[in-house]
Amino acid sequence: MAYKITWSAESKLTYVAILEYLEREWSEKEIVNFVELVDNKLNLLQVQPTIGWLHNKRHKIRKTLVHKRVSLVYHLNSKEKEIVLLTFWDDRQDPDKLKY
Repeated sequence: MAYKITWSAESKLTYVAILEYLEREWSEKEIVNFVELVDNKLNLLQVQPTIGWLHNKRHKIRKTLVHKRVSLVYHLNSKEKEIVLLTFWDDRQDPDKLKY
């Protein structure tokens, strides 16, 4: 059975921020490519939720690469068969600023 995916408020904000950045700095092609990468990753996560590496073992927080510069941080709730998307993270940022 596929896991349910839930978007947190922060994940929605960071996703939109990346799309807005791509719109300002790049082209429609890059936006479409990024959206497809995210969709593909979410589809994969639904059937293989443990593909991300354990970022915070205590809180069951995982991180997976979406694009060479963007990672997706998510919480895996195996009991409820749910994945909660926490944030999209630009990997060029200081990793110590990632609060998860």
